[in-house]
Amino acid sequence: MDPKQKPKGKLSIGSEVLQRLFENGKSPLSEQFMRWKLWAKWDEVVGPTIAKNAEPVGFQRGVLYVWVRNSSWMQQMIFMKDPIRDTINQKFQNNFVKYIKFTLDRREVPTQDQTDFKEMISKIAPESDDD
Repeated sequence: MDPKQKPKGKLSIGSEVLQRLFENGKSPLSEQFMRWKLWAKWDEVVGPTIAKNAEPVGFQRGVLYVWVRNSSWMQQMIFMKDPIRDTINQKFQNNFVKYIKFTLDRREVPTQDQTDFKEMISKIAPESDDD
């Protein structure tokens, strides 16, 4: 074994397995994980100038909601909508974002229903009656 290479521990192997599980699109939590990943890498995806003037604020059923600083930026973003969507889908998962909606008001973004989230969790870790 090369002394420069560290053996992978159980933690790193476990995190790799979880990441692959969430990214494969079949897990109920996959969409939430991909959304979190997009938020974390937003600057990288759109570049620093756009990231200063627009940020993702919601995601629901393939629709990405992006808050835009002002109406001038709204106009610019409309022209860049398809290239941004294509970049996201190329970097993350094909057809993850089907449509992008821009808003000047963060309150217009639909919130995810908590019952949907609880349902997703129960599919992965059902409550046991053993208590």
